[in-house]
Amino acid sequence: MSVARRLILLVLVGLVACHRGGGRVQDAGTFPDAPVVIISIDTLRADHLALFGYKSVETPAIDSLRRDGVLFTNAWSHVPLTLPSHTTLLTGMLPGDNGVRDNIGYHVQSNGRSLPELLHARGYATGAAVSAYVLRGETGLRSLFDDYDDGIAFRSGVALGEIQRPGAATAAVAKKWIDGHHGKPFFYLLHLFEPHAPYSPPEPFRSRNANPYDGEIATADAIVGDFVEALKKSGDYDRSIIILLSDHGEGLSDHGEPEHGILLYRETLHVPLILKLPKNAAAGDTVETPVGLIDVLPTVAALTRTTAPSGLHGVPMTKPAAATRRVFSETMYPRLHLGWSELRSLADATHQFIDAPGPELYDLKGDPAEKNNIIAEQRRVYSSFRAEAASYSRDLQQPTHIDPEEAKKLAALGYLTSSSTASSGPLPDPKDHIGELAMFEEAQKLIDAEDYAQAIEKLRQILERNPNFADALEQIARAYQATGRYAEAVQVCKQVIAKNPAMAEVTALSLGAIYLELGNYADARAHAELALKRSPGAAHLLLGRIALAQHDYGTAEKEARASLNDSHFSMQAAMLASESLVKSGRAAEAVTLLDASSNHGSVPVQGFELDRADALMHASRIGEAEAAFREEMRLFPKNRDAYTNLAAVQMLQGKPTEAAAVLEQLVNANPSRSSYALAADLCDHFHQPAAAAQWRTRAETLPR
Repeated sequence: MSVARRLILLVLVGLVACHRGGGRVQDAGTFPDAPVVIISIDTLRADHLALFGYKSVETPAIDSLRRDGVLFTNAWSHVPLTLPSHTTLLTGMLPGDNGVRDNIGYHVQSNGRSLPELLHARGYATGAAVSAYVLRGETGLRSLFDDYDDGIAFRSGVALGEIQRPGAATAAVAKKWIDGHHGKPFFYLLHLFEPHAPYSPPEPFRSRNANPYDGEIATADAIVGDFVEALKKSGDYDRSIIILLSDHGEGLSDHGEPEHGILLYRETLHVPLILKLPKNAAAGDTVETPVGLIDVLPTVAALTRTTAPSGLHGVPMTKPAAATRRVFSETMYPRLHLGWSELRSLADATHQFIDAPGPELYDLKGDPAEKNNIIAEQRRVYSSFRAEAASYSRDLQQPTHIDPEEAKKLAALGYLTSSSTASSGPLPDPKDHIGELAMFEEAQKLIDAEDYAQAIEKLRQILERNPNFADALEQIARAYQATGRYAEAVQVCKQVIAKNPAMAEVTALSLGAIYLELGNYADARAHAELALKRSPGAAHLLLGRIALAQHDYGTAEKEARASLNDSHFSMQAAMLASESLVKSGRAAEAVTLLDASSNHGSVPVQGFELDRADALMHASRIGEAEAAFREEMRLFPKNRDAYTNLAAVQMLQGKPTEAAAVLEQLVNANPSRSSYALAADLCDHFHQPAAAAQWRTRAETLPR
């Protein structure tokens, strides 16, 4: 053999060695008692990573983990929603089998078969830290773990899917827990919510990335890098099984869907999955055969010599899999929330089939962006997929998650009727109606801008086309409530629950708040109690507000303190307790309680500094109260009460010039006729008719 040929051969051998590293994952062996860490990066689509050829964002931490581990290039999520997907991950069961089909209204069952429970029975300590409210412990997830950290403050007026805490804060919890279990077998789930919408990456990632979604990916990568570095310093990295994955991807409007949950194209189902073994066994290996998130449980069980439950659809990823394997996915979101048909999917190494009213088949090799439906050309392939898809049940449990006590309450309120069953008959194809989401998003923006009249008109147009659009019903009820049209809001909320009792958990609280506005305390209390089991913090808060409205300050304080124990609502609970204490003549206690609570909230809560200012005023600490008003104005410039209250305090002190300056800040931050009217009314109250007239004159110059 010539020297040149020997050199070529050596280079080729070197390249293979670099690719394979420690060998093949199928030959890696087992690792009893090895720590197991799962890093779940929410909403991370695979094709926005350098691992899959993407050039627009740098992810050095994920790239490094890949070099030490095994990359599964054909990994699929089974449902593009956070709670159902994590439930499939932890139970190894498809949504139709584990019963969790949506982010709200469904409950994770603890039956000893989940991954953390199986490892706990083997002597592992188990823990988790999550970054999204939809993964809060009350969903049943807490019951699967020894320790479950979900300290995410609830914010009203925000979609549940947007309530989160920074991933760095969640990772700090994870590092502390793992440090306390060093040298022992443990299982830990770290969940990061970046890059879930809304995309608002911090610096320097905002400036480095033109696409804010990519900026959030870079943010998540930096958090992963810091977390992995901590594992390396402690020595846990080398001995651990580490799995990095995503629960689902993101639409980014590739097929008309900006985010996820509705459609089942590759961009929302194809996810990254890296398996790093102890001592980097099988480092650099690549597996191209299809795998799904349900395979994680049997994989970890096989690696740790833990007996997996029988009857699972998933298989160990460490064993050779047939290239012909097909991975099943579904979404019930269109059916539950939009009045459209559910969708199901099957994907293998070469094709994806979408089982919809208008079925679709795509060639993943030749058309990875899924732009060309090839059913007409591939009838035999289509028939094979369709037959296999038919073996998966279309049944939607509705509402099997409700226990007999909750069902009794629903029935007593008139909700469990024949109309509360799932829709029958053919439903619209989501892909044919996805454009309607744009109109719905416009209506949401109008509500956020407090243009309720136009929002109601737009939502009515949507509901005329589709009366089963539950999300539109929820938003129009919100608009009715904001404009004082409480009777109409009540009727709409009742429609939501009657059509879909799984929504009762959230809608009952909204309905209870509306009844409170109407002074119907009995119905308000009944709906608050309906939510006690699933959302205890929110339910106790509503019960406390009902008591406060009835001047029962002792009960209000008691309910507020019950809600203080719920980390999601502790700030709001402190505010309610403070108001109760002030009404009871205990302002000094109220200030102490609020000051203690302010140290626990990572995300500011609107109205908190306003309530603190009120307590300080009643405690005769005027200067501190003024500072608290100004802090509320800084944090929430749209909160007009902060401006008017501060101006009133200054007028009471005989400082009309200072008060006028604050009112100028009010109208500058909130330039609307109603803001000028507030300023005028305040001047009238303090017997300043000339100033009031000036404010009304200035209001007339604004466009109507």
